[in-house]
Amino acid sequence: MSSPAVDRRAEVLAHSRALLRTRGFNAFSHRDLAALVGVKSSSVHYHFPTKEDIGLALVAEYRAEVMGLLSSLEGLPVAQRLDRFTRLFSEAAAHGDQWCVAGMLASDFETLGDGLQSEVRRFFNEVEAWLAAQARLLQPQLKPAAALRLGKTAMAMLEGALLLARSQGEPQRVAHAAESLKLLLGVE
Repeated sequence: MSSPAVDRRAEVLAHSRALLRTRGFNAFSHRDLAALVGVKSSSVHYHFPTKEDIGLALVAEYRAEVMGLLSSLEGLPVAQRLDRFTRLFSEAAAHGDQWCVAGMLASDFETLGDGLQSEVRRFFNEVEAWLAAQARLLQPQLKPAAALRLGKTAMAMLEGALLLARSQGEPQRVAHAAESLKLLLGVE
């Protein structure tokens, strides 16, 4: 059985993630989290002394989830890997009020501390490298630099589609971006 302190920390993180995905990183505070969890603000500060600590925990948790998903796809054909990856964005768009954790942090990038900025960059670099590897599997003639450009473009398409799906109330934009991504990467 886990201790109440561990459960409280997880509860704070869950509420932080929900607020980040719906409002943005700068739109909530330790006080907001305390109210949601039903504790004093000092209790939230005990687990996460600074807002940066919350962000670092969120991006670490999200990175582990996404990279775990990508690793789990290794035995599948590339087209299925890409379908499963793009489903993350489609599911967020279907909820209408949720963005990618890393995308939301990127939208507040200039206000983040150096450590959190570094972790957001690390997340995107790793996912873009994975997308580049998929591109090279589909198009072996691609040089690594060209494949990485495709990976970066693919990520930009998906993040941009999610942003516009939310602001325009058109979740199908993500599905359209996923189809365009397949064309871009050479999925037949």
